[in-house]
Amino acid sequence: MTKDKGLFSPTQLLLGFILLMTFVVGLSVKPSNASASSLEADFSGAAVKYKVPINLLKAVSYNESLFNNHSGKPSVAGGYGVMHLTDTSGLTPNGADSKASKIPNVSALHTLQKASKLTGISAQKLKTSSKANIEGGAALLAYYQKSLSKPLSSNVNSWYAAVKKYSQSDSKTAADFFAANVYKILAKGVKKNGVTISAQKVNALKDEAVDTTSNESANTDGPAGLPVEWVAALYKEFDDQGDYGNYDLADRPNDMKINYIVIHNTETSFQDALTLFSTPTYTSANYVVSSVEGTVAEMVRPQNVAWHAGNWYINAHSIGIEHEGYAAVGGFWYTENMYKSSAALVKYLAAKYNIPLDRQHIIGHDNVPGLTPTAQKAMHWDPGTYWNWNHYFDLLGVDLSQGQGDSSSNIITITPNEKTNLTSDSGQKVTDDGVDLPLAGSNFVYLYKQPGFSSDLISDKDFSTGQIGTTEKDDWTDKAVFGQQFSKVGQNGDWTEIDYGGQNAWFYNPDNSNSTNATGKLVTVKGSKSIPVYGSAYPAKSILKKNKVTGITPTPLYQMEPRQKYVYGGTVTSDYFNSHFDSNSAKNVIHGTDQYYQIQFNHRIAFVKASDANIIQ
Repeated sequence: MTKDKGLFSPTQLLLGFILLMTFVVGLSVKPSNASASSLEADFSGAAVKYKVPINLLKAVSYNESLFNNHSGKPSVAGGYGVMHLTDTSGLTPNGADSKASKIPNVSALHTLQKASKLTGISAQKLKTSSKANIEGGAALLAYYQKSLSKPLSSNVNSWYAAVKKYSQSDSKTAADFFAANVYKILAKGVKKNGVTISAQKVNALKDEAVDTTSNESANTDGPAGLPVEWVAALYKEFDDQGDYGNYDLADRPNDMKINYIVIHNTETSFQDALTLFSTPTYTSANYVVSSVEGTVAEMVRPQNVAWHAGNWYINAHSIGIEHEGYAAVGGFWYTENMYKSSAALVKYLAAKYNIPLDRQHIIGHDNVPGLTPTAQKAMHWDPGTYWNWNHYFDLLGVDLSQGQGDSSSNIITITPNEKTNLTSDSGQKVTDDGVDLPLAGSNFVYLYKQPGFSSDLISDKDFSTGQIGTTEKDDWTDKAVFGQQFSKVGQNGDWTEIDYGGQNAWFYNPDNSNSTNATGKLVTVKGSKSIPVYGSAYPAKSILKKNKVTGITPTPLYQMEPRQKYVYGGTVTSDYFNSHFDSNSAKNVIHGTDQYYQIQFNHRIAFVKASDANIIQ
């Protein structure tokens, strides 16, 4: 029996091979903004070159960056590219306070330089080329595996300890948390941006298993496996006049219900934040999350009241979580380690204290109202326009872009599409004192007075005296953010109209790409006259006065007109936390008789008295 002849001659095969290799080489040298198919080739090439399982390499990358190279800009932890290779030398964010520390305090973490030595590729190319960056990450994984005297096996389960080393953490719990997330990705599989991680059979290694029974310190309040340590905030009387800080003793939720979790960013380094809350500064947070490892410092017990939100009512009913980073410094991005740790913490706290996982209860500092119009003007605006609420809620297990209503729904959820929420061809931009910031990664839609980009942006009396909104990063008045819900008033072509802060506001919404139909309840005026809108649910002045509380008066921020409708966020009974140093007595809480409806009024939440309003479907 004779063999069949080949279809091609040896010469033809050689020429074909040369052409094929030319094509492959061409793929591998594409710039950092290469297509997803090029990324697949880059992962494949690096995995073969350094003998690292390709799905493991992809899972580490996804856990670090979601396959996003962020145009070569560093994270707030000084990490570059899809493998988050770190170089923190001389790193200070543009636009940050000149007195701010270099970010973060991780001078020892220079994986970029190590990767450069292992690969022979320059540090600059590792920062800007995705192909080079992936090779750097693969070289590091192989180096860690060999340093553990382990073979470069194709079995992903034999690389667990090397993945822990890749986390760069000295904390066993933090390293375990990082590795556990990588192996969860491997077990589930991922398909994103054209890159596929095939689901793997993951076996927990007995000698390297994740510690799921304890936290970093046994006396912390957080989910098992999360790297949490206790770092006490200062609690001290400052003088003999009763002045004290930096938080209040309480007995929540027994004396006051915890209704909110407030997301902040530090505007400084992790260590500087810990120092700030440990000195006489009249400020604190319940938790602080680092950007590098995702380690968490618990500083004020959740049952106690931290001073973080700039609104005493919200403080009394919330847990504050600070995140190392800066609200808007073009190109600097929040790390996956931080997002994952924070989401694990929030999911745990929300379940423990029965806090709804929605955007009226998981809020940013920028969503907290002031107690008076004057205070409203001075309220903070962190975590800012680049906090990824979409991804954050995905990590919480909630898909806010999943439609719940049909086309006739009169409630919509703001779910910006990164391709259509801000468009450079329409002249839209984000600015920082006139300097353009990146459009990519922003979490909001702009709100206009009329349907069209030529119209003025809306404004708010409690932000400025101007009649026109701005594109400045801190101008919260003309921005509706991912997950917020509003009453839909009308539609004009590609533009949708909503009730927003006492105004009719329009946002660009072609084919409803920036919103999702939702179900829920709306709050409207009872009667034919306008009603006051508050920044708290305080008891009546007479009740406060009876309890010897002076200087506190429920003060309206706005008026709600009869025609307006706002999305209902729950009913609360009025109270006031009349705190005293070294006392957590239930007598500190003054209970009123008024009930309030919480609403999503504008960029910030607000409250109206139930006696003034109706709830409608």
